Amino acid sequence: MDALTRLRLQDELKRIVQHEGTTALLVTHDVDEAVHLGHRVVVMQPHPGRIAAILSIPEPARLDRSSLEFIRLRDKVLGLLGVGAAESSS
Repeated sequence: MDALTRLRLQDELKRIVQHEGTTALLVTHDVDEAVHLGHRVVVMQPHPGRIAAILSIPEPARLDRSSLEFIRLRDKVLGLLGVGAAESSS
């Protein structure tokens, strides 16, 4: 799907979960999506798949993808995955 549709569907999923008062489990390889949608993000290690970290995502980070908190958490997840400059700041 295109990028704008994906963003709209992410927001729709958030709305549905909040409206229904239910829990959703989302498995994704998209770090931004995980931080935007999740109350908690479980970062997995490969071979064999084990939990590397469980991060709590505060409300302000979930509300604004350009906030410093969102960027900090996204970079932390990327660092845990061994990607980019974030890996040296973990």
